[in-house]
Amino acid sequence: MLLVCRFFACLLVVNQFSAATAQGFRVEGQVYRIDQTSTGSRAVETRLVNSVTLFHKGNVYDYVQSADEVIIFEPTARRFTILNTARGLRTNADLDEIRHLMESRRLESKRYLQELSQSTRRDAGKVARSLQFELAPSFHTEFNATAGSLKMSSDSWKYRVQTHAWEDPDQVREYLAYADWISQLNYVLHPDSRFPEPRMLLNRKLRELNRVPTSVTRDLRPEQPDTLRADHKFIAGLSSSDRNLIRVWDAAAKDSSLNQLSLRSYQEAVLVSQR
Repeated sequence: MLLVCRFFACLLVVNQFSAATAQGFRVEGQVYRIDQTSTGSRAVETRLVNSVTLFHKGNVYDYVQSADEVIIFEPTARRFTILNTARGLRTNADLDEIRHLMESRRLESKRYLQELSQSTRRDAGKVARSLQFELAPSFHTEFNATAGSLKMSSDSWKYRVQTHAWEDPDQVREYLAYADWISQLNYVLHPDSRFPEPRMLLNRKLRELNRVPTSVTRDLRPEQPDTLRADHKFIAGLSSSDRNLIRVWDAAAKDSSLNQLSLRSYQEAVLVSQR
């Protein structure tokens, strides 16, 4: 759940700035689950997680305090490093490994779809429609440039996005590249989570618009009573405290006292125990 929130939470409230005048940027995020099951009553919002994400010299440092977990993304080295200092653990995930695992899951899902087509389960059709959409999403898209609002809709999966103009296309690409990869890492770590293709399609649209999202609501009704909203604040530059955190996390990534686990062993040791 924490990685689901982290991936979905990389959304921005923007203070525009130029890369020439500031190095790096900071994202402070909150994710809310919205309960809208009671018709006619006011929706109930529950905060799921707070996160801090630091972009510095091409790398990304993503921290969720409640889990005491840091994810370091190094695109040049083509890997993620996941640190859990409270448990004295760390693991690595190579980007090629993630691609391979994603493809394996897609093949498994296609076989499952064939099973569903022959199943007598009452909900087989509903489950199949949802899975088919996740594997090959298609949206009707509307963008209001004056309001900065973006809507991407299907019968059962809807995004409502508030966007903001962004003056530095390199920073837009950096943010969206991370959003793409963290969504895939999330799916690999949490096999019961949703495929990342719908969110990656949204990211592609944001690249075309050269805009960043200030708020994103994902609504899966009527198929499922599952609505999330992510709000984040995007801050120009990094503070001295941010830079100190980066130094601490870089040192932890090299700390031989941390127990190095395989990705599967890390899942068993940390993620399963959080359920």
